Amino acid sequence: ERVAKTTPISPLLWASLGGIIVGTALRAMDGDSAVIKSAEPGMKFAKQRLLRAGIILYGAKITFAKILGIGWAGCLTDLYSVSTTLLLGFGLGRALGLSEPLITLISTGSAICGCSAVAATQPIINAEAHEVAAAVGVVVLCGTSAMFLYPWLFTKIAALTADPRLMGIYTGATVHELAGVVAAGNSMGADVASTSVITKLLRVFMLEPWIIAMYYLGIGQPKGSSVAPVGGVKKGKGVPWFAFGFVGVATFNSIVGISPAWQKTFTTLSACFLGSAMAAIGLDTELNKIYSLGPKPIVLAAALWANLLFGGFFVSRALVGAF
Repeated sequence: ERVAKTTPISPLLWASLGGIIVGTALRAMDGDSAVIKSAEPGMKFAKQRLLRAGIILYGAKITFAKILGIGWAGCLTDLYSVSTTLLLGFGLGRALGLSEPLITLISTGSAICGCSAVAATQPIINAEAHEVAAAVGVVVLCGTSAMFLYPWLFTKIAALTADPRLMGIYTGATVHELAGVVAAGNSMGADVASTSVITKLLRVFMLEPWIIAMYYLGIGQPKGSSVAPVGGVKKGKGVPWFAFGFVGVATFNSIVGISPAWQKTFTTLSACFLGSAMAAIGLDTELNKIYSLGPKPIVLAAALWANLLFGGFFVSRALVGAF
């Protein structure tokens, strides 16, 4: 976490990268992977229990009052960003011949909230570790590029420079990571920063309905998967209570309120839990499997970012003008 704070890159990427480095080194030194096999119970606990706990506590960042504060322009721009990115992602990903889990991870990460969305999606679709690592890598690459590009666009495009509210909605609705929105928004002034963060929080909230839809509709599962839904309900799997837990925490924060001190505690715990889960996924990742995927994941992620960058600009500008 200390290293992550010195860079604009998500701590979850650092955790995943650290896990990959350690796992690769251990496999190189121990051909039988005995050390990694001995760590499997702890890795399983991190990838399942800690991951779900981290997503639930992530809801402490959100209140419904903040979300409603961005108005129709922000809400509809977010809806455009999420819906079109998911539709384009599944259409283009299948045309490229990528696996359903990898398509789902990249599309969800691009559409909603970067690494956090990838991490939350993994247990629903049972994606393999190398697919998660590949999705995190390409999504973070595009998200980090956006974080540096948007402040430059703010100084060069007159329509954005003249309207901080437009720039805030555009940033929050199209930059991948919440941390990236905070970093980019703060570099453009207080008005842009506050609007962008609130707009982004609505996108984050859209993660939970999407997770529930994936679970009950079998979205993202490989064809012929044994966990595909039958009659609308998956056999052998429980209800994704962590998704409802996220909504419950956000609802409690909206109605009763969580004190700033407890919000800070929950946010720290959420980051630690998610970081531990991503480190475990990284440890379980085999680089040769990532290499076997080729350039197609990057092509998909770049196309989705182009949709956010260009489509998001024109849609946000039209909606801010209308509302």
